[in-house]
Amino acid sequence: MPEYYREKYVKQLESEKNSHFIKILIGIRRSGKSTILNQYINTFKKNENIIQFDFNDLKLKKMNYEKLYDEILKVSKRNEINYLFLDEIQEIDKWEECVISLFENKMYKYDIYITGSNSKLLSTELSTLLTGRHSDIRVMPLTFKEFHEISNMSNENDELNKYIEIGGLGIIIPFIEKQEKIRNILVNVLNDTIDKDIKKRHKINNNNMINKLMEYVLNNIGKDISTTQLEKYFKKTENKHFSYRTMDSYLQWMCDAMLLYRVNYFNVKTKTILKTTGKYYAGDLGLLHMNISNDQSILGYQIENVVLLQLISEGYKVYTAEIYQKNKENKGIDFVAIKEGKIKYIQVTYELNDNNIKRECDSLLLTKDAYEKIIIFVNAKAHPLNNGVKTINLVNWLLKKTEL
Repeated sequence: MPEYYREKYVKQLESEKNSHFIKILIGIRRSGKSTILNQYINTFKKNENIIQFDFNDLKLKKMNYEKLYDEILKVSKRNEINYLFLDEIQEIDKWEECVISLFENKMYKYDIYITGSNSKLLSTELSTLLTGRHSDIRVMPLTFKEFHEISNMSNENDELNKYIEIGGLGIIIPFIEKQEKIRNILVNVLNDTIDKDIKKRHKINNNNMINKLMEYVLNNIGKDISTTQLEKYFKKTENKHFSYRTMDSYLQWMCDAMLLYRVNYFNVKTKTILKTTGKYYAGDLGLLHMNISNDQSILGYQIENVVLLQLISEGYKVYTAEIYQKNKENKGIDFVAIKEGKIKYIQVTYELNDNNIKRECDSLLLTKDAYEKIIIFVNAKAHPLNNGVKTINLVNWLLKKTEL
């Protein structure tokens, strides 16, 4: 199968070419960052000076930041722009000192591109040294529209089920029909990410604890997860006590590695973000499916995960919400999506029917403001209510047949 061209990201890089910013592509391991870099490099003219290092290469594993700096200078040219590509740079200790020195070099001019698999390592830590002089580009797994263009399946709902099952990591594209091969790849991606982005970086050895925690979170996708719950879970299943701080740190490290996304609560009344509690979703659908039971009751949460990843890929900041009702049960809203100052309240359901349509609408209408209110569904067995709530078919939205 030919390599899939990720036009969105290549065009974004083209638009930032020669801007005086370090371009940083961050994304979960094997999401296709290296492929995107190579596709972008193919747009360059032959006489442009391209310097490229891929730190997945075993030959470069022992290189330190000082040696890297010297090697780059050796192949740099004066009086022209040197295009520098550093792939999976976090493998090099103190890499940021090398990059800063090159960026501020007075003798050579560089246009610098970096990829990495740890959002905190790249964006947060570089920010302290290079405030306001870098541009972050989040590379997501394949969207359903991209997956659709590759799979060539005739039935779109079957295609959606396949997408939920195997996910959208770029590495699986050549093996899209080979289920066992894909499973082995996903196992390796998960283990590789845990080993390199969590265990190695944070110098921890409790591999069983991390795997158990990941398994627990993925089997409770879209549900409130507190560290108190986790403490009780591990005490019951492992007969071990882990502190609040330990649990919180491990969850944050999984989010930094983009294995998970944490969705914080949004206060609908005050329009503020609450950071004390939240829900977790998977960074890739294939990794989610591989780690959960085959219980059909989790399908609704998998659909929520599809919606979340699509919203993030479209540039939304995404939260969840719960609306307090005096002397009544609180009502939840799956997602509060915010972009360019505009808010969309979103409910997600697999099937929209006569038994749930009023309940889904009522939660949205409790917001009592003029922002858009939307129900996203896969199958509909009920007519939309004439109350200002918009209903959208998930597949049509994912394939850009209709707008959110």
